[in-house]
Amino acid sequence: MDTNRILLLLAVVLPLLAAPVIALAGRSLGRRVGWFAFAFPVVSVAVLLLLAARMGLPGSLVIEWPWIPSLGINFSFLLDGLSLFFALIVSGVGVLVFFYANFYLDDHHEHHGRFYCYLTLFMAAMLGTVLANNLMLLFVFWELTGLASFLLIGFLHHEEKSRVGARQALLLTGFTGLLLLAGVIMVWQVTGTYDLATLLGSGLPLAEHKDWLTVAMLLMLLGAFGKSAQFPLHFWLPNAMAAPTPVSAYLHSATMVKLGVFLCARVFPLFVENELWAPVLAAVAFSTMLFGAVLALWSHDLKAILAYSTVSQLGYLIGYYGLGPLQGVEYDFLHILNHVFYKGCLFMVAGIVIHATGVQDIRQLGGLRRRMPWLAGICLVAAATMAGFPGTTGFLSKETMLKEIFEAMNGHGALGAYATACVVLTSLVKVAFSFRFFANLFLGDETEAVKAHFHAPPLAVQLPPLLLAGAALLLGVWPGLLAAPFHWLTVEGLHQPTPPLSLWHGVTRELLVSVAVVLLGFGVFILGQRTAWRWAAIPRALRFDDFFERGLELFSKFTKWLTRFLRADKPVDYLPVIIAFMLSVVGGFMVLALRPVLGELATRWEWNMLAPHPLRSFVAALISLAVIGVLLLRRWTTQLILLSVAGFLTTFYYVLYRAPDLALTQILIEVVTLFLILILLGRFPRSAELGEIVHRPSPLRKKLNVVLSLGVGVLMTTFILWFNAAPHENRLGRFFAENTVELAQGSNTVNTILVDFRGFDTLGEITVLLIAMLGGIGLLMRYKRTAAEYREGPLGQPGMGIQHSEEKLK
Repeated sequence: MDTNRILLLLAVVLPLLAAPVIALAGRSLGRRVGWFAFAFPVVSVAVLLLLAARMGLPGSLVIEWPWIPSLGINFSFLLDGLSLFFALIVSGVGVLVFFYANFYLDDHHEHHGRFYCYLTLFMAAMLGTVLANNLMLLFVFWELTGLASFLLIGFLHHEEKSRVGARQALLLTGFTGLLLLAGVIMVWQVTGTYDLATLLGSGLPLAEHKDWLTVAMLLMLLGAFGKSAQFPLHFWLPNAMAAPTPVSAYLHSATMVKLGVFLCARVFPLFVENELWAPVLAAVAFSTMLFGAVLALWSHDLKAILAYSTVSQLGYLIGYYGLGPLQGVEYDFLHILNHVFYKGCLFMVAGIVIHATGVQDIRQLGGLRRRMPWLAGICLVAAATMAGFPGTTGFLSKETMLKEIFEAMNGHGALGAYATACVVLTSLVKVAFSFRFFANLFLGDETEAVKAHFHAPPLAVQLPPLLLAGAALLLGVWPGLLAAPFHWLTVEGLHQPTPPLSLWHGVTRELLVSVAVVLLGFGVFILGQRTAWRWAAIPRALRFDDFFERGLELFSKFTKWLTRFLRADKPVDYLPVIIAFMLSVVGGFMVLALRPVLGELATRWEWNMLAPHPLRSFVAALISLAVIGVLLLRRWTTQLILLSVAGFLTTFYYVLYRAPDLALTQILIEVVTLFLILILLGRFPRSAELGEIVHRPSPLRKKLNVVLSLGVGVLMTTFILWFNAAPHENRLGRFFAENTVELAQGSNTVNTILVDFRGFDTLGEITVLLIAMLGGIGLLMRYKRTAAEYREGPLGQPGMGIQHSEEKLK
């Protein structure tokens, strides 16, 4: 194994494998397990930097291990400027968040090991997603991030808002992730590969498969919109603030919400020429940008303000790729990096304030500059970066953003004009809530809430936001420091040559608009202060999360009604519904298919196959007698014995056809089923025997059962006769028999089909059985007989217990 492979394993696989170890270590280490977990993001950062130095940027490197090569699915990773940029952000901010969490989470928090396990798993899943070269592997890690975020958001599961936020995040991102999977499969059907490096090198046949690939593009974009909280799927992100603050800082600044941005950047070279690329991305993303900014201005919760501002900025980052020119974009990394700096910093500041004061409503805060002067300075720099003040990366980002959006307005007509209006209005609103965030926390007089609950935070917890604010200030003053890294991270097809950044470009249209935006935004802030922000409230009509929860409740009620209507909770009543539906659909299609070719099939049928075989006929007759006995006899014990006899005779029938594997499987199933039924009946209450007395089927129901049973028999017999009359030329069984040794390295065809050719199918069946078994064990363990049930009388004997139960039923 070469050095690059080992380094990649250390960066991605090591934290993935370490997650359960961290959870176990938390039992003995307690709070100190955080420092053990802290080592893994540090290792990832160091290894990724070493990989970048070894591969020689700009350029790309593919590292691959086979997984399911027959389906084109491999453990394949692509290291280029885009993947390394996002991977370094994920692991770099991870270092700060892990350090911050070690001081933020005090001894009152429980399950430190579990928390750092989830956080490490989250980081590993993010790294796997951004580094994946195989689209299927990308999807697997994509969904793993959703699972890890569900665990993190719902970490404080004793709180209702945590459970609601986790559920919303899982359902929305999980559903849109399935849409992404559909888009990936559609791309594979056209190109025959999941390999991103191959797709980026050869491009997509957009002209030959325009409609098909357009649908694939839209499905993949829906996956990105769900992950990056674009309108109208934005509401899960503010509710994710129920998670502990380290999670919020990580999730909003560097990880999951950036995946939609990453996906748009990754597929930009593939779909940018599609005529719907720009309209869809621009319309959705820039609308989200303005909508999120307004909601941030109307919010009063510290985390909600930052959450909605994240929704707004994500809208711009995605829309930026929508209006990007065909030859590539220029400053996408600057905009993303700027958001990482100020948003990660402000979330950590908000967490420190909430931890120190116990207050999360911005209207109840103020005057904290005297108690936390260092934190006030950090927040001032971060808020200035968010507002786009000179001397910060926010100013560089805003100036280039205005320049690019004005150019897009000339090239995209009405769409460009709409995007420009959204950007300018959003910038104005962002200035207003940036002023508010800093002033209402640190300026003015201390409130009673602050005086009553304040306790000074440790200086160490302020170090991570200090580093982020310092980076925003340093690179804002000396933007030339970014020139070399951005050049190294250039990706062919995504980027065009980038002009160097500078603080002063003269008096330009962008500068004048920027000055006007700051002045008007400050005016909105003054208006809010003088009116005590009484007008700032999110209208109920815009609370999409309430509509979502209401929809879930209605869906739950509908499913319960449908269950009662179809009698799905009554297996004895539901089974005829299923069988009748099957006979109607399958039987109807069979009649339509057989009618034109019935005569031809009759002439091709080999009637000698119906010649009776003495021993087989005898066994079949015994099976029939056993089944008839089940129908005629009434006691359940006798019926159970006869069913078992029919099953064991079926085993012998398989032996006569020289199928020992099927025979062994059948006998195992019969034995296990018999024991399970006996155990289950033994756990029933004594009154269950009354089923023989008060629950006899009506004559009409008996006739229906006979008709359905005969219908199933006729249907299956017709199937067998049809398939034997018109066998397929390329029999699947012949393929398995001929290739079992070469492809599956086994001589037993049945075994190789189960564990190799259809291995995933078998795994799914085992999983279903395991879940059913655990559910059954849980039900059995919860049931306990009461003393009254024991006094009802022995099961199966017409004693006082049954008489007493009959009287109760009457």
